[in-house]
Amino acid sequence: MKRSWSKGARIGLWILLFIAYALRVGSLTLQSLWVDEGYALYFTDGNFLKVMHTIVQPQHNGPLFYFLLFWWRRIAGDSDFAIRYLSVMFNVLTLPLLFRWAKRLFTKRTALTACWLFAFSPFSLWFAQEAKMYALHMMVATGSSLVLTEAFLRGRWWRWALYALLTSTVLYSHFFGAFLVATQLGMALLLGWSRRRRLAAYFITMLLLGLAHTPLIKFGWLVLRYYEPRDLWRGFVPLGTMVRDAVGNYFYRLSAPLISWTAFLLPTGLALAGVAALLRLHQRRERWIIVLQATAPVLIFYPISFRAPVYAAKYLSAVVPALFILAAFGIESLARLWRPLGLLLLALGMLMTNGIVRDLTDPTVQRADWRFVAEYLETHEGPNDIVVVSAFYNTYLLNRYYRGQSKVWGFEADPYNPGPVYQEFGEKYDHIWLVLHHDQAMAPGNRLREAAIEAFPIITEQYPNGGQIAVIGLQARFAYPNLPSTATPMDSCFANGICLVGYWLDARSLPPTEDLSHPPSNWIHIVLYWRREPKIDPTPFRPLVRLVDAGFEVWGGNLDRQPDLFDRYPPDQWDANEVVETHFDLNLNPATPPGMYKLEVSLALEGAENRRVELVNPAFGQPPDRVLFERIQILPGD
Repeated sequence: MKRSWSKGARIGLWILLFIAYALRVGSLTLQSLWVDEGYALYFTDGNFLKVMHTIVQPQHNGPLFYFLLFWWRRIAGDSDFAIRYLSVMFNVLTLPLLFRWAKRLFTKRTALTACWLFAFSPFSLWFAQEAKMYALHMMVATGSSLVLTEAFLRGRWWRWALYALLTSTVLYSHFFGAFLVATQLGMALLLGWSRRRRLAAYFITMLLLGLAHTPLIKFGWLVLRYYEPRDLWRGFVPLGTMVRDAVGNYFYRLSAPLISWTAFLLPTGLALAGVAALLRLHQRRERWIIVLQATAPVLIFYPISFRAPVYAAKYLSAVVPALFILAAFGIESLARLWRPLGLLLLALGMLMTNGIVRDLTDPTVQRADWRFVAEYLETHEGPNDIVVVSAFYNTYLLNRYYRGQSKVWGFEADPYNPGPVYQEFGEKYDHIWLVLHHDQAMAPGNRLREAAIEAFPIITEQYPNGGQIAVIGLQARFAYPNLPSTATPMDSCFANGICLVGYWLDARSLPPTEDLSHPPSNWIHIVLYWRREPKIDPTPFRPLVRLVDAGFEVWGGNLDRQPDLFDRYPPDQWDANEVVETHFDLNLNPATPPGMYKLEVSLALEGAENRRVELVNPAFGQPPDRVLFERIQILPGD
């Protein structure tokens, strides 16, 4: 029976390895790279000496990952898939290490359950698909603790040498790896309680390791002593909130404010059940090292956070493997008391799977979508535009996806007084595309957005991923000598002397809903071109752009942004020989049925939308106060 279960455990591990790998690789490029990954690419660009000089700077965390990424890019290539695949390998390779460590201390059932939790953890999946150091950090943390355990239980000098090597990788994979190394002192005391010679070997290993890492220890002390916060949005986190946030992130990738008490108490209760089971066991004192690794790094960091309030759950990810082992042991212990309690694993798994589905389908919780930004700019830019990005490091990321013709400029002037720069750009370019991301981190309270809106009419506003990025189009040039070649010509004049001479739109076939930029409604961006007759009626009006069905029922309308171009540049100031460009975002009703519709334009008198300016020569069979100018196909929604 034992042999059968042992074989089944090995098969189960291989199945989990396959599922974990397939899940991570299958959706690896679903999201674009985001700003932290852009940093990783920026740090590893150039020749080897330049990169090494960059990554060993004190402000750059995780130099080991950047060192490996530098060589990996030269082997595997520079695609999004290749860049992230390095983290996939680290994450999947954590599973056999986790299995071996849990099996050494507990049982194969506990080991397999812990691997199951790790494979389906949204936190694990998220960082397996990110070109940063966290997958590497969790792998070397698991490997280091496994080898420490094996060195105490089985001895041999080469295990101590391997432990020293892996502990170095822990330190160089993340600064907070130091908390795990400190925790391993307590783990060593537990493991060496009755193994004094091996405990002495541990202290000799750590003495040699400390001497080799004296510069790193000195740097850590200086950072702690003279720490000044760079991210002003960070603040002190109470211990209770920290624990709740860590549990929520590791099991569901939910922060403390978002996790329900039921979801929090389930894995916490399972971990506590594991602790309770250990209390009943008087043998195998070494099992308590799991409790230490699952809790001590957090408890070590907490008093330090009074001086350096930089908490984030991912920084303490070295506790994840041990926490999952502890929860797995709790599940096994409860199932031994009463078999139906084993179904708690199923309940936890369902909640974790919901987190995976959420992360793969809900753009508001996904990484900032720079592919969308690049594609939107390429579709909507003119021949003489400029893209202004709020920080230089975001230009690096945008340029990875952007294939347009406009100049991309990382904001390098005074963000608190951007007016002079906008004035200069307004004299040189037709449109300014302001891309904001991390702008408050760069300059808290900056006026990049406010000054731009004060200076120019807004073309559009796009907020992908719940506003993680803002794309604000601004119109610097209003008038052209001729209709642009990209526009479709028209010739429809209203009785007040204003004529519609052309249009351009970005979609003629689309669903009524979208979930990325402005959920739940989809949008059509429309550019209308006008001219005026020599004599016009100066009565103020507002253009209305509508999507209507055959019965002229409205299923979408333009957003009214004031002050718009008609407020800033009224028609009575137009030159009769110029063509004037105006932009409209038409917001669709998400309940619009599939079918064919038409776009219409009418001029409503200011303050009286029901009073429309009539056409000079309305089309036969059409209403006298509106222009029907394009057919739009609405597709079935998602």
